[in-house]
Amino acid sequence: MKKTIHRMAPLMALALPLMAGCVSANSQESNKAEAYAKCSYTPNPDAREKCIKTELALIEARQRSDAQRIQTDREAAEERQAILEASGVSREDAKQTTDSGLHLPD
Repeated sequence: MKKTIHRMAPLMALALPLMAGCVSANSQESNKAEAYAKCSYTPNPDAREKCIKTELALIEARQRSDAQRIQTDREAAEERQAILEASGVSREDAKQTTDSGLHLPD
């Protein structure tokens, strides 16, 4: 079993960047599809292109805002956990107190 894992490790190391690229490409395609869906009824092709460009910018801004909020929430939870640990609460108890176990997908 361990030998199999050691043999697979180099393959997994090569596959991870490829998978990350696929996720990124899928995200971009998804953003374009969402923007096109919102702008598809714009009558003029030039106006449609401007609408799509604007929608893409709004989608990307929303995604950046969501990522920043998630990061801020994580940092606040880590700080609360550190305060609890400093006051004598065990690491596991402090983590359970500050971490509900529910996480938004990244």
